[in-house]
Amino acid sequence: MKMLTIQGRWWVLAGLLLALACALGVPAVSADLPDDPSNLQREIEIALQEEGLAGAVWATLDSAGRISTGAAGLKNVVTGEALVPGSKVHVGSLTKSLIATGMLRLVSAGRVDLNAPVDRYLPGLRMPNRWRATYPVLVRHLLDHTAGLDDIRLWQMFSTRATPDSPLLDAFSRDPSLLEIRTQPGSRFSYSNMGYTVAGMVIEAVTRERYESWLDRELLGPLGMRDSTFGFTTQIGPEADPRLAWGHNDITSTASALPTYVRPAGQFTTTAHDLSLFAKFLMGDGRIDGRMIVKPELLRAMGRASTTDAARAGLVPGYALGIKYRDRHGVVGLCHDGSVVGFRAQLCMFPDRQGTQGGKAFVIVINTDGDGANTGRLDALMAKALGMASPVPAQRGQAPRDIGDWTGRYVPAPNRMQAFRYIDFLFDSAHLGWDGKALRLSPVQGEARVLLPAGGMFFTANDRTMASHVLLKGTGGERLLSDGQRSYRQFSAAVYWLVAASLCCGLAGLLWFLLVVPARALMRREPARIPGVLGAGLLALPIPLFLLQSYTQLGDKTLASLALYGVTAALPLLMSWQVWRSARRREGIAHGSANLVAALLVLQWCTILAGWGMLPFALWR
Repeated sequence: MKMLTIQGRWWVLAGLLLALACALGVPAVSADLPDDPSNLQREIEIALQEEGLAGAVWATLDSAGRISTGAAGLKNVVTGEALVPGSKVHVGSLTKSLIATGMLRLVSAGRVDLNAPVDRYLPGLRMPNRWRATYPVLVRHLLDHTAGLDDIRLWQMFSTRATPDSPLLDAFSRDPSLLEIRTQPGSRFSYSNMGYTVAGMVIEAVTRERYESWLDRELLGPLGMRDSTFGFTTQIGPEADPRLAWGHNDITSTASALPTYVRPAGQFTTTAHDLSLFAKFLMGDGRIDGRMIVKPELLRAMGRASTTDAARAGLVPGYALGIKYRDRHGVVGLCHDGSVVGFRAQLCMFPDRQGTQGGKAFVIVINTDGDGANTGRLDALMAKALGMASPVPAQRGQAPRDIGDWTGRYVPAPNRMQAFRYIDFLFDSAHLGWDGKALRLSPVQGEARVLLPAGGMFFTANDRTMASHVLLKGTGGERLLSDGQRSYRQFSAAVYWLVAASLCCGLAGLLWFLLVVPARALMRREPARIPGVLGAGLLALPIPLFLLQSYTQLGDKTLASLALYGVTAALPLLMSWQVWRSARRREGIAHGSANLVAALLVLQWCTILAGWGMLPFALWR
């Protein structure tokens, strides 16, 4: 929205103040009047319908501290019950902001030291760290996602064995390698649900009680968040909460809550109004009724990244102490999003220009997974409803003289989930090119982004208002590209394309045995009884089994997952048999040679997959 017209020198003064606020990295609050609530209601209703979303609840907090709430759509698409502003919702990873605030409460009370090693509080928890002597994992690193931990395993999130009362240690007791540190602590952001689970364990070790009960009493109680809880709530069973909205996989099917092993990372039930109280507290002085809850300097540090190479290089956008510093839709703010089965949530705060106390905020929670939907459209509507204006765009600058040395193929460093690093290596990589005026970041998936020089090693994406990326050298001298929340490492293009070619050749070999050999056998009216056809055909066996089971069992040892493990283990054995059979020309020279080549193509791919830990494929690991 455009700002209200201001004449003469007041316009110049306002512009200078706004530019100064952006330069200092302080989120700007517009003097615009907010939209009419009825307009927001209509626009959200239209957006929900067009994006195929069941419903949403929301709240706005204005600069005077007034909270307005709203709701649209359905609480349950099966029964047709409507959402109301007071409906309870799950908010997924937005829970991390509250866990971090609870930790800061302990820090403010002198019970936890942010810069202390985690093993001071959890001496029995083994976290293999080859940098331990000089770079131990600190409590701060857990809250900043800079500990170097893996994100999550499927069984930690999708398992029918988890219960609301499972000890937090159960998230790691199955495999000691889960807590292995992958990157030097404090160097790179890498989102980690495991890290926040460890943070929950620190809270329990210090308070000597379950983190849920302590935080409900010592954080939510003082903040007046009476309709919120860290405890597990559900929509079904004798203890179901009737105010809790149903989550939805899509516009036609409901999804009930699921206990997980990593609940401190995403288990929280609340209302839009309560989250507005939380936002108001975070933008305040840390006191409630004169009682110090969190020291104000700690609140001001939330969202101000400090423990990454990118932050130390001067990049402002990032993540710190449970909050993101975010530049989206032309507005800069302190935010956190969240997604959990059936829900997507967004909280954004825009502190006043002095960054001392007060400001604006919005909350919106959609009770639909919304894969493929433009949920950012609703975030933009909320920012517009607050009357937010775009900060002054970042100034342009010169690119570094050696910019040509930074072009090439970039791969995640690290990728988010260790178990899928092969997939991320191939499909989450990008090519970085220079056209003489701007960098062009072209990912394997998604649209290319133009990065304009912003001076030094900084660049600004074409849809951002401030420097969004930085080029820097890693601790080992490797070239990195970072946006504050992801890091990519320059990698040999030749090696990358060899790995990609291996994938293509392997798939070609499988298609030969799946389609060509059976087609030839059908035309000649003879059976295709060869190991290659059997190996390729068996890969389809788990598909109907997975369709018959719930997604909540993805991480369990079920008939489907055991079948997947079995057929992927059998594939290289059957292809080796096929090579032996074809090499002995038991199929005829013409057919045997083609089958031999196809089997070898599949075998080389199996070797690559095994090297990356993808074969045999076990979902429960």
